[in-house]
Amino acid sequence: MISALWSIAIPGFGQLYIGDYLIGVVLIALEFVINVKASLNLSILYSFRGQFQQAIDVTDFQWLLFYPCVYAYSVWQAYNRAREINRGLSQAEEGRVFANTQYNGLFIGFAMGGTLGVIYICGIGPIFGGILGGFMGGLTGYVVERLVKGMFCKGQD
Repeated sequence: MISALWSIAIPGFGQLYIGDYLIGVVLIALEFVINVKASLNLSILYSFRGQFQQAIDVTDFQWLLFYPCVYAYSVWQAYNRAREINRGLSQAEEGRVFANTQYNGLFIGFAMGGTLGVIYICGIGPIFGGILGGFMGGLTGYVVERLVKGMFCKGQD
């Protein structure tokens, strides 16, 4: 769980925390490039000042659309890899296969919703639109995942 919190802070830090150095460095580099090319920090500044039109004007949307996916993948990978490591340490002597990943619907929904929020919720700017879209998509993905698991995977948890 701590690795996911580090990835929420900055994509890639959770991977560095758990020892996935290559993935961590790649995600940090992607975050940096997308941040600079999309003018993300300036857009955040204007959004928090309530100057939504200026936030929209300064943002390069072709770059910003990558950010929700990189962000969601970073948190998902850090959480599930840490979970795999923790389970592997306790189950290695039993020869059990690592457990399946968790919260796929939540993170896929967050990535999709965040991207759609950046595009379509322009009334509150690309930053708040992406955050709102991400949370709505994450909630929808989580519910859909639970429904699908309930319908098709009874007794397999």
